[in-house]
Amino acid sequence: MRIQVQFITIGVVVLSAVASENCWEDAYGRGVGRAIHACKPGYEQNGLLCYPLCKDGYYGVGPVCWQYCPDGFKDTGVDCLKPPSYGRGVGYTSYNACFKDNQQTDCEEWGLLWYPKCKEGFHNAACCVCSPNCINGQIDIGVSCQKLTYGRGAGEPLGCSADEEEQAALCYTPCKNGYNGDGPVCWQQCPSGMHTCGALCTVNADGCTDEVKDVVSNVVGVAIDVAIAAVTGSPINILDIIKKVGQTAIDLANSVCDPPTAVEYFRSVRE
Repeated sequence: MRIQVQFITIGVVVLSAVASENCWEDAYGRGVGRAIHACKPGYEQNGLLCYPLCKDGYYGVGPVCWQYCPDGFKDTGVDCLKPPSYGRGVGYTSYNACFKDNQQTDCEEWGLLWYPKCKEGFHNAACCVCSPNCINGQIDIGVSCQKLTYGRGAGEPLGCSADEEEQAALCYTPCKNGYNGDGPVCWQQCPSGMHTCGALCTVNADGCTDEVKDVVSNVVGVAIDVAIAAVTGSPINILDIIKKVGQTAIDLANSVCDPPTAVEYFRSVRE
């Protein structure tokens, strides 16, 4: 009976020693995160994907860049409907007769007759009609101009904006220096020389057993619940959380790690 009492006493002393040497990482909430919503610079969102911006004079629809229609032309999707054509009369039997009535435009011969030349921006379609020109390399298909197109790839998934970081398809505000983000929680980096065991800093790696990890996982789970319910940036009371988890958590450590020193701060920045 005496031996058993001595064993229990020694066990309590060992647990107390371990608890005083380990420490829990400080933590604060950074919000629940936003769904991925942004494209990287030089890309634009189309649907649920990001594509490279089209070159000047083109706009994007999914993986294809299409030409814009010129002013005065109607965009029908794949082509540009021309403005109205106009007629140039029944023709003249001689150049002189034509020129007499059309000195500003001059005349040209078509078949056996002479017609006034089409005004700028138009060309003759057969003998008697002036049709608008297609420009910018578009293909003339009669009443319309067919747009030019080119491909811009299959697209990339949406991500986070430049001032956010992505985790599990959610976007978060980056943690302040000396802290690492894990979902909605920013956890303090362990002091120099200590081993990171989830949210627990242990004296060495041997102290981070599977059993210890199970307890730490429970602490992290409660911290996440607290962070989601709290206002973004609010501190999380780790000591209250380990009390909720129970004696097993208290036995692992009963204090929060000291704030990073200046040396540790600069070490975290370099890393």
